[in-house]
Amino acid sequence: MLDMFLYNWQVREDWFEWCKTIPEEELLKERTGGMKSIINNLYHVI
Repeated sequence: MLDMFLYNWQVREDWFEWCKTIPEEELLKERTGGMKSIINNLYHVI
């Protein structure tokens, strides 16, 4: 169980780091599927 928690935490951190490299308009841009934008998908995962 601890391994799964640590993996999920690392994936979350990787998302944060990746999002820092993306322009804000791309994070907010409406898209098909998922939660409609990258930022909304991130909020959903968190």
